[in-house]
Amino acid sequence: MSIEEAKIINQSINRMLARREHSQHEIMQKLLAKELNENLCWQQLQLFVERNLQSDVRYAESFTRTCLIKGKGPNIIRQQLKQHNIEGNTITDCLKNEEYDWFEAAAKVREKKYGEALPLQFADKQKQMRFLQYRGFEQSQIKEAFESDDY
Repeated sequence: MSIEEAKIINQSINRMLARREHSQHEIMQKLLAKELNENLCWQQLQLFVERNLQSDVRYAESFTRTCLIKGKGPNIIRQQLKQHNIEGNTITDCLKNEEYDWFEAAAKVREKKYGEALPLQFADKQKQMRFLQYRGFEQSQIKEAFESDDY
């Protein structure tokens, strides 16, 4: 084990985590892009995990909040967290957090894009529903975003 390389890895991880939360997967990808020793990178990263300086749970929570603010729904968030190798239970816990009202979020995203008035034409409603689906909202959330209308 090269002490100098371990120092470089630790500094790199520190810089990443100083800016924002990162998943273990994301950190490893960035370290490996620098062509550093994979085993040494993993060992050093585990030291950060053991000291609770890096947490995939915190990353998932932070990522979920950010996506909600950007108007993304739970399906997209779930998919993107899986790409970061976040465990299924962690994803489920984050998405079921009581502070997130996905139904209200879907309605707000629809309203921001298309205005307060609900669509009168079926084709317009379908277009708006596809938009919400594209943004990652579930069918029940999309349906409720249109509930006050007589469809």
